[in-house]
Amino acid sequence: MFDLNSAILSSIGLTLTLVLVLMIFGAYQQRTLIMHWVRGLLLFALGLGVYFIAQTSLVDGPQGVYAASAVTIIAWGVSLYVNGIRMFRGYRVYRYWPLLVVTTLLACNAVMLNTHTSERWILLSNLLVLICVFGDGSRSLVGHGKDFVAHVFWLCCSLFAGISLLLAFMATKVVLNDHVSLHSFSDWRIHAYVMSASVLVFTAVTALLLLVMHVRAQAGLQAIATLDVLTGVLNRRGLQEAATRMQAVSQRIRLPMGLLIVDLDYFKKVNDVYGHLVGDVVLKSCAGTIRAALRGGDVIGRYGGEEFCILMPNTGEQEAMILAERIRRIIEVTPVNIAGVESMSSDTQAIKCTVSVGAVSSETVGYGLEGLFAGADQNLYKAKQNGRNRIASNIDQLLNKPPESHKPAKRHASLIA
Repeated sequence: MFDLNSAILSSIGLTLTLVLVLMIFGAYQQRTLIMHWVRGLLLFALGLGVYFIAQTSLVDGPQGVYAASAVTIIAWGVSLYVNGIRMFRGYRVYRYWPLLVVTTLLACNAVMLNTHTSERWILLSNLLVLICVFGDGSRSLVGHGKDFVAHVFWLCCSLFAGISLLLAFMATKVVLNDHVSLHSFSDWRIHAYVMSASVLVFTAVTALLLLVMHVRAQAGLQAIATLDVLTGVLNRRGLQEAATRMQAVSQRIRLPMGLLIVDLDYFKKVNDVYGHLVGDVVLKSCAGTIRAALRGGDVIGRYGGEEFCILMPNTGEQEAMILAERIRRIIEVTPVNIAGVESMSSDTQAIKCTVSVGAVSSETVGYGLEGLFAGADQNLYKAKQNGRNRIASNIDQLLNKPPESHKPAKRHASLIA
């Protein structure tokens, strides 16, 4: 059996320890969000303290007033904590919800205590508000999807729902018990269990939400590590990982895989004539133009300074040539707007760019990544040698090839030498 006073003091100590951990964590990231939880937990601990005073009669005054005040402060703290959860989930935050909860409890308790309303109705009204507050927390924690984070949210949702069920069980006992039993409501043993369970739920939910925050931060760092800062497409590392995955899937199900290397013609001259800021604008514009021309499933990455690589699943030599020509044509007819660039000293508003494209597919060079990149590089060199603003591929080689299946697959080599 739990002793209620010991349970309250232990709960206060655990809550304050949790507040300390959150304040340390909030000093490094998402301080605004963390402070919602800190304020909620501090009010929750304060409410427990007031309830402890009501139980032990450490001060003079009606015990019912202190108990009602304790419930009001606890509900206020929980509603603030739930608002922090809603902010964390990206939901709409109802800033007046805590105020509404406090006002409702204060008004109901003041009226019923002054009019000497039956204890049953006072207890039921307070329990009903607490059930609504914890139920709102459970609703705010519903998980979406089937990934790890969604399962964590479902677990947190279940924990909050468990407290709501405990409170609903208490409300049922209040309804079913007689008036004599209600007079000893503060001595019911279930209080210690509900108190301890609530603090343990807050501790578990806070720890799990901090875990989700850490997972999201790691995912963000991983995305940053695989994206090119200037253009927003994959960098060399991200391109390596995407190529490895696509090659493995394509080879397993025996579907062709295409690859393009797109090089901006005379890009060095753009930097020399207009400056590097204009060069950056050209790179970003061309990356966006290429990305808009791609199909679903195609992957674009920055292969070098002014070179972009495009990975294309289920794409043979002919389809790779068609996409390469589409990209070449779109860039040729789409001027890059450079108006407003600070380094511009002339009145030039836009400049035209062209690209050379080397196309290849597994139909002619096999599935090995080393062969795919080497083949696309060779064809890009041919396109440049033939005057730029054109594409080159192995289509002639494919037309003269016997109709058997692809070359034997090679083990993939690292994209980064």
